Amino acid sequence: MSTDDLERRLTKLEASHDDLEATIIQLNTTIALLNQTVETMAKNEEKRQQMMDRSVLFIIGGFASAVVAWVVRGGLGQ
Repeated sequence: MSTDDLERRLTKLEASHDDLEATIIQLNTTIALLNQTVETMAKNEEKRQQMMDRSVLFIIGGFASAVVAWVVRGGLGQ
């Protein structure tokens, strides 16, 4: 192997190494953004589920209070 061949190979290896480093940095950035997106989606889903639970409880409470009001007005005695 000649010195020129070794220098050419070393240059190609350095370029390849730089490309790999740039790709790793880009992948790390993408992973961080994806993690943030997943966390945001999970928080939104949790809020949505809490609102759904509250709505169901509100509806059940409304029915229960309507039944109690009907009984208090003498609904069972009619």
